[in-house]
Amino acid sequence: MLRVILLALAQPNLGIATFVIPLTSYTHSQVIATTANYQISQNKSTKITIERLGIGGVKLSMSEAQVRKILGKPVKVENAFVPAIGKVRTLKYGGITVDLAEDAQPGKFSVYQIKTTSSKYSTIDKVKVGDTQTKVIRTYGKNEISQDGKVTNLNYIVEEPSPGGLNFTIQKGKVTEIFCFYLMN
Repeated sequence: MLRVILLALAQPNLGIATFVIPLTSYTHSQVIATTANYQISQNKSTKITIERLGIGGVKLSMSEAQVRKILGKPVKVENAFVPAIGKVRTLKYGGITVDLAEDAQPGKFSVYQIKTTSSKYSTIDKVKVGDTQTKVIRTYGKNEISQDGKVTNLNYIVEEPSPGGLNFTIQKGKVTEIFCFYLMN
């Protein structure tokens, strides 16, 4: 699987420049990563705000209780520790996964990323798995498009108040996965 580094820089008067750096070789280290090539493009998307980042009625920063109220009892719950984030909890449902990070108050978790592979769940703007690449671009604008073999990724970044984004994986012209996230330290 090709991994990429996505870097977005705010530029006054110009918008946002995004850099996608595909990695051909990746070693889990803060220092080593070799690149095959890089692509620089100017963000020409419609203004996406943090309020537009959500899937299936679940939004970033929602509490675990709010998620359970919307989606019900998860099929599976996993708890883990991620060094860059801390304690995390994953709520798995049929076709949607919600990842939560522990808040400052121990035992309280809030959403930092959501992923779906099911057409049952749509974004706040009503884009869902199975929709066309054209619908995504019509809804969110033409933005960063990266290609990995037969897979296309459309990436939309939000800078403020917290960096986050919305990524669409496209195969054969159709959305196969939607990923909504905060960038975590």
